[in-house]
Amino acid sequence: FCFDEQTLNPGEELDMPVFFYIDPEFVLDPDLITLNCTEVALHYTFFDTEEVTSRFTDLQKEVTAYFRGERTSPPEFTVPTGDNIVKLSEGVYKEVLRKGYEKEFVEPGTTVVCHVTGTETESGKMFWSTKGGTPFSYRAGTGSVVEGWEEGCLGMSEGEISKINMSSEKGYGKFGNK
Repeated sequence: FCFDEQTLNPGEELDMPVFFYIDPEFVLDPDLITLNCTEVALHYTFFDTEEVTSRFTDLQKEVTAYFRGERTSPPEFTVPTGDNIVKLSEGVYKEVLRKGYEKEFVEPGTTVVCHVTGTETESGKMFWSTKGGTPFSYRAGTGSVVEGWEEGCLGMSEGEISKINMSSEKGYGKFGNK
């Protein structure tokens, strides 16, 4: 989901390394055993876009300002306020919108399957959502998601809906591309 737009000029080449982690329990999945599945196929689609403006336009401006020396620090993080907001760590705050079933909780090693909507704090623009599509899954405690998300999800229970606010240092980095 992080590499949904790369502009290549005619004749330009670009190495785009991608690392994948295949869960060792993959071989124990009953559906895959029934199908006698022995291979994993990964598919990518590259396509032309007619879009004149990019959702990365603001990011490009930030990066340009940084290299010109006009900006040397990340955007200001506004600490959320409210009665239900809990500080999890420096730069990570969580608001439980709906409690879960409180039977099983996310801990390191747990496979987390969730729907996610990511928005930029300043603009409120959505940059990613799985709602209406396939849920996102990852194994907690492996470093496969940004630090703020990891901290915010640890301790959640099935059915819980929470809003996690994080600083850029705990999210996608100084310019949103970590």
